[in-house]
Amino acid sequence: MGTIRFSGVSKIYGGPTGVRALENVDLNVAEGEFVALLGPSGCGKSTLLNLLAGFETLTDGVLSFDGTSISKPGPDRGVVFQEASLMPWLTVWQNVVFGPQVSRVPRSVYEPRAQELLRLVGLEKFHDALPVQLSGGMRQRVGIARALVMQPKALLMDEPFGALDAQTRLSMQELLLDVWQRLKTTVLFVTHDIDEAILLADRVCIMTARPGRITRDIAIDLPRPRSIEALTSVEFIHYKATIMAEMRGAHAHH
Repeated sequence: MGTIRFSGVSKIYGGPTGVRALENVDLNVAEGEFVALLGPSGCGKSTLLNLLAGFETLTDGVLSFDGTSISKPGPDRGVVFQEASLMPWLTVWQNVVFGPQVSRVPRSVYEPRAQELLRLVGLEKFHDALPVQLSGGMRQRVGIARALVMQPKALLMDEPFGALDAQTRLSMQELLLDVWQRLKTTVLFVTHDIDEAILLADRVCIMTARPGRITRDIAIDLPRPRSIEALTSVEFIHYKATIMAEMRGAHAHH
């Protein structure tokens, strides 16, 4: 359930002479694993996620989800982008249940699930609020609930906290840890924030500048359940030093 496999994946935009966004990417993500993709802006991290979401097609290689090639988007892969693209005319509740309704999920099935998710993300009191009445962090909470209500096997997150201020970002990281530790959905999380990657993930995969390749795959052996207290631990700082050196090295070789 929710296993991801990239094997020799390349992506070229605009024909053979075009832009090489990804080059020969190998990546396996096991069921229930939280993997962060870390790299500079424009290194193809989003492309990798878009291929997995089924929004784009690869040029070369093999990409499979649960052993099947990906041809299009599907409810088995939930996506959360940097901006929670909520429908502004719908309430929080209507936004969360929109997917199941369109997919003809019976109300008796999606209603308790949606209520539980709103509780998990701390938004029960905002059931009837419109997106315009919410802060950026709250809108992202709705976005996460909306992705999870479809019970996807994997959650694909593209810098979901990148637009938030530092304090909101920390509280969102804590929220995501809490939700993930309960649901154990497979997560592929794109970020350029080193602290965020180490705090959240089981593994941090470092990507080079374009064309993107994964140069290092670092297991993060910090105990779980984790909270933001981990950010100040000696082990954390050691991982950070290792990753910074690796990223500097990768940059220099380029």
